[in-house]
Amino acid sequence: MNSLPQPDSNSVVQGDREAVRTLLDRLRQQRLKHNWSQVEMARRAGLSRPAYQNFENGYGNITLSNLVKVLGVLGLTNNLAQMVPALTEEPTLASLARPARQRAHVRRAATAKPEPSP
Repeated sequence: MNSLPQPDSNSVVQGDREAVRTLLDRLRQQRLKHNWSQVEMARRAGLSRPAYQNFENGYGNITLSNLVKVLGVLGLTNNLAQMVPALTEEPTLASLARPARQRAHVRRAATAKPEPSP
């Protein structure tokens, strides 16, 4: 039985950590580009100062809703669509192997012949 190689769970976690660290670094750079402190950023996003500081420093979790608020304050919400691109319809191997579908044949009801009377 052929099975696809499974990624090492440690490498997946490390990759996730790197992705989160990159996101946090870029958000910090955007905040600093506007010359805002963490306190000012938290105020503009409607978050508490400790919640935002923990998030930006990688210690806390933030809801998706709050992340969207932060991105909105930074003017980056238009970039969200790039994170998950729209699905394009592409043929799969299974659909290519299937024969083309044909319309069902219409069955005509047999005309009833009157039975002869005795």
